[in-house]
Amino acid sequence: MSTRCLLAAIVLLGLACVVASQKPLLCYYGSWAYYRSGRGQFNVEDINPWLCSHVIYSFLGINEDGSIAVRDPWLDLDLGNFRRFNELKHSNPNLKTLAAIGGYSEGSETFSRVAANPDLRWRFAESARDFCFQHGFDGVDIDWEYPGQRGGDPYNDRANFVHMLSNLRQVLSASGLMLTAAVGAPQHLAEISYDIPAISQHLDFINLMTYDYNGAWNDFTGHNAPLFDGPSDANDFQRTLNVHHSVMYWLQQGAPHNKLIVGIPIYGRTFTLQNSGNYWLRAASSGPGHAGSYTNEAGSLAYFEICPFFTRKWVRHWEDNQKIPFGVTGDQWIGYDDVDTSYIKCGYIHQHGLAGGMVWSIEQDDFHGYCGSRYPIMTVLRNCL
Repeated sequence: MSTRCLLAAIVLLGLACVVASQKPLLCYYGSWAYYRSGRGQFNVEDINPWLCSHVIYSFLGINEDGSIAVRDPWLDLDLGNFRRFNELKHSNPNLKTLAAIGGYSEGSETFSRVAANPDLRWRFAESARDFCFQHGFDGVDIDWEYPGQRGGDPYNDRANFVHMLSNLRQVLSASGLMLTAAVGAPQHLAEISYDIPAISQHLDFINLMTYDYNGAWNDFTGHNAPLFDGPSDANDFQRTLNVHHSVMYWLQQGAPHNKLIVGIPIYGRTFTLQNSGNYWLRAASSGPGHAGSYTNEAGSLAYFEICPFFTRKWVRHWEDNQKIPFGVTGDQWIGYDDVDTSYIKCGYIHQHGLAGGMVWSIEQDDFHGYCGSRYPIMTVLRNCL
């Protein structure tokens, strides 16, 4: 059986396990892609409003007084990005728009202080509601990375995050607005940051960030988002760094199947090999791979930067235990998701009766179609889900 036929069979098997229904696909949009040069620039109008059930504008911040912070007023307000983003619903009236508050760069300290103060928590909830009404969003996505970590309160953030979500739930639900959260997926993050049964009560969807399991912060190669563990994993900790382990952990801890969303990255993590002759998983690396021409971040490449490589000099390898590809050229190494892994992960979502899928992030797909059809990963996921 060919690889593509096998992948299709996996998807069909997953589809057969559930009653046919349309599962949500939540799509994060990194607004800073407006500032990329040339073919990397991405505008709101480049979003296909029919590929996603929900689109999530990233990012807003949180102020010390609990109010919502607009981090790029020139783009978001002066150029009308908020307005144009919500006007996507004119094309697809079923589309839902959410505003993501937080992100890795926002850090944890301000979230921690607001969550610890009952008055500021209510102020935050009311500010989120008012922001949605002012700009036309259908709800908010809380992306606190991470309670109890990165400068937060290691003793009280876990409980205070539940209080924060409870206040948000009360205020937003009364106004017909949604509440979701992006959460650290691996067990070693989740067991510090989240009271999983408690936060699950207050959220419409739990967006598992099932990626960044490996990256150039290590001195060896590893895939960004392996579905399963594999023979190269050398210890018990490494065997937890995969989608399946994270999903099972969240379910075992009390997350409902019908709220759990699996994150799929539309980017890869790159490394520079110490020895180009040793290029398998867990091979020694000397640091991040070269920055992309458009994303300009060492150690990471968008899929639209990755896909042209394999028509030229990169060699694609496949690790069947973990259901992942990786690419090598010279001393450059990348672990990434593509159309094939998207088929397989979609089948996994169906097989385990999970709520749906999420992508980080829509502007990193091949949105111009330089490698073939436009939005290849997004299209696969939408059709399958």
